[in-house]
Parts: sequence; structure tokens; C-alpha cells
Amino acid sequence: MSDTDFNHLPLLDEEIILELREVMEDEFADLLQNFLNDLPLQFDRLQQASDQNDAEQIYHIGHKFKSSCGSLGALRLAELVRRLEQAGRLKQMDAVGRWLAQARAVAAETESAVRDQLV
Repeated sequence: MSDTDFNHLPLLDEEIILELREVMEDEFADLLQNFLNDLPLQFDRLQQASDQNDAEQIYHIGHKFKSSCGSLGALRLAELVRRLEQAGRLKQMDAVGRWLAQARAVAAETESAVRDQLV
């Protein structure tokens, strides 16, 4: 998927959000808040792994984080984290900084979209 293709992915998939809202009912807000609380922690862990040039950790952290994003319907962020995960798996540390910076920018937009769901 090219960068332009990735920009066509939704920040939040409305169908996934609707399904989660129906299934989770009263716990939906907790799910969103947990995701929001976890975002900075995941980025701190990825940054630390990047600073330590630890491709294996980037892969493992990215794999878990990607699943979390995908489950919530944060598809654009999930795609960027998938790219980070892949860079870690392939030990392409030169690509990690680029994907991490883009993921942080998209995470800020995603965070805003998730907060809008809490209203």
C-alpha cells in the first residue's frame, strides 16, 4: 500500500465503532478511554526501542499495538503501525524513524476522533 493509498483509510471505521458501541454498551466509553490512555505508552515504548536500535522490540510492540488499533477501527493508525512492525521484523531501522513520526501525527488525529466518540 502506497502512502497515498494509506491516506484513504479512515481514521476510525464507522462500522467497527457502531458494532463496538452496540456490543460493549456501557463499557464502550471505558474501551475508548483505555485506548487513549495506552496511546502515549505505546509510543514511548516504540521510541525507546528505536533509540536503542532494537528491531525485535519494535516488531513485538508494533504487533500488539497494530492489533489494538485494528480492533478499535483506527485503520489509518493500524496501517502505519503495521509498517513499523514490518520494519522491525525486517530489521530496517532506517525506516523506523519515518514510520514512527507519521504514526505519531496520525495518532494525534485519531485521538481527536476517538474523543469525539466519547461525547
